[in-house]
Amino acid sequence: MTTTDVTTTTDLRTEATQALISAGRTLFTRQGYRQTDFADLARTAGLEPEAARGLLPDKAAVFGALIERTVKVAGLLGPAVAEGVDEDLPARLARTYLALWEPGEEESPLVELYRIALSDAEASRVLRERITVGLNGQVDQELPHEDAELRTALFGAQLGGIAVVRHLLGVEPLASADVEKVIGTVTPGLRSTLLGTSPVGRAG
Repeated sequence: MTTTDVTTTTDLRTEATQALISAGRTLFTRQGYRQTDFADLARTAGLEPEAARGLLPDKAAVFGALIERTVKVAGLLGPAVAEGVDEDLPARLARTYLALWEPGEEESPLVELYRIALSDAEASRVLRERITVGLNGQVDQELPHEDAELRTALFGAQLGGIAVVRHLLGVEPLASADVEKVIGTVTPGLRSTLLGTSPVGRAG
């Protein structure tokens, strides 16, 4: 096989994989995660099921790949962590994460992913693992605490709860509050959770 043949084969695999991921976005959104089977995904992508399984083995893998394609959490949080573990880190992380949820011209893709995930236990697990790995992998190894993993998980749970209540449930006044005001209000508590410092008497 020549170099050209290898390149062509790689390009075709990449194209087919992207078609399978796109099929996942279409079908998971339209008919739900649980109601979509792998044969549906393969057919929509224009692939035979066995060929599709050679790219992504099951629908959980398809959903995981969709998450990775849609929002690269680790890459987005990296710059905030790179500035150092200081008292401003919780606010930087909160601003970066919550910004992913804010709508632009269209609804945030994270809202779409969470709607899919919350409809099925397996999809919820896949999303939780991807988000957790992205967050914890960037943050907890930098924290100087024995319980860094727990602190990071609790920090992520707080941010995730804010995002879900604000964007999926639409609970007021949180839903319409200015995002910077939200960040300023919750930062003392987030700082205490992540860094173990008391929020009493500290500005957000």
